[in-house]
Amino acid sequence: MAFEDLQLSETLFWGIVAFMNFYCIWVQTGKEDAYIREMYDTLRGLENAPDFELYFFKKEMRLKNGKEYMESFFPGYVFLKTSESDIQKLLVFKQGKGFVRFLPQTKDAQPLSQNDVEIIQSILKFGSTIGIVHVDFNEDDRIVILDGPFKDFRGKVIAVNRRNKRVNVQFDFMNGLKVVGLTYEVVKRV
Repeated sequence: MAFEDLQLSETLFWGIVAFMNFYCIWVQTGKEDAYIREMYDTLRGLENAPDFELYFFKKEMRLKNGKEYMESFFPGYVFLKTSESDIQKLLVFKQGKGFVRFLPQTKDAQPLSQNDVEIIQSILKFGSTIGIVHVDFNEDDRIVILDGPFKDFRGKVIAVNRRNKRVNVQFDFMNGLKVVGLTYEVVKRV
């Protein structure tokens, strides 16, 4: 493949990504995976089904005793990525068991803001599971996230629990402040 073809392909790829909309679907907490399976099963093979991808983010957590487990990152939130612009075709997602509503709360489904899309895309670069983040503490004892979707992130670290190795990060998401807890691993100390 020629270099020019590669550039064109990359330009085409980012042009396609630019036309994708993200929506947030609020479903009953604990039923996110079942909702996603049902939607894929229901819409697979339908003639007029919208093109879509559904995401439910999880995070890897660790207990003090070292046992690791998975926990939902945004409990109850399933994210829909689609190029479909006809809101009527998206109403099919209301039929899934556990569906509550599209967020933000408006009469019709509204795409997420550019800021929210950037957060979702940042997370998606690392898959739908957020691993244990690697951090460093600088000379002022401030935490620095070294990798993963929160590296160079515009969020604010609001609490660090060194005993349990947990960090709470606050960021602006869907017209409000969200606080998420992450397990961290200290990589080095400056």
